[in-house]
Amino acid sequence: MSRARRLLIVEDDRHAREGYQAYLSGAGFSVRALEGGAQVFDIAKADAPDLVLLDLELPDLDGWEVARRLKSHDATKGIPIIAFSGRTMHHEQVSALRAGCDVYLTKPCAPDRLLQAIRKVLGMKERPSGKTVKESDPY
Repeated sequence: MSRARRLLIVEDDRHAREGYQAYLSGAGFSVRALEGGAQVFDIAKADAPDLVLLDLELPDLDGWEVARRLKSHDATKGIPIIAFSGRTMHHEQVSALRAGCDVYLTKPCAPDRLLQAIRKVLGMKERPSGKTVKESDPY
């Protein structure tokens, strides 16, 4: 049996953070959650999550800067980042992608839409049984 994919959620809204954490844990992921951006780099370097789910509007260090820091270091530059924000202006989405985010989702984001984006970024697909597998798995 393969290990659960590790996700790091960075979201300052407690209800959203806890909701996404519960939903994604229930979908089989190992989830660690933070409410601010200041610790993300150190935790990502130490824990090597498979993906970072990053709110762009954080109280201590904004998500754009968190993404730039992650993508500028060898130890963390390969970690995919899904940004999510209530900001819907095109230039903000472009800024997030330029900062190193791989995908930009707008809030509110339905949990199943988020799960679909995570699976796509991680190269996973859904089996009819509901189990996720790697894209290269022929079954």
